[in-house]
Amino acid sequence: MNTYPMSPALPVRPSRRKGFTETLAVVLWAITAQALGLCLVVIAMIAVWGAAAGAPAGEFLLQVAGVLAAAALLLAAAYQGLRLFGLTAPTRSAIVAALACPGPVGLALYLYAG
Repeated sequence: MNTYPMSPALPVRPSRRKGFTETLAVVLWAITAQALGLCLVVIAMIAVWGAAAGAPAGEFLLQVAGVLAAAALLLAAAYQGLRLFGLTAPTRSAIVAALACPGPVGLALYLYAG
């Protein structure tokens, strides 16, 4: 009995759709992270300037942390909820990134232009 295959096994090629959704998710999350970073720098500057002027900065930073935590919980719930539709992880990540992107980008553009 011959247990060896007659021809070498062909490598498995990833589908183009999976590669596209992975790339889309990475690009959208990178844009979101850049915009969120800019917003956090501005928030830190406001807190430092307020503290230098004698205003308490703890309450302001606590509100910002609360908004970020609420947004993270909503995005995590959306990611897990999309599992019910049988979507792959890259597709779910791309959808959640598309939901997460407009808020920080819009705020960053507002801060930059205003």
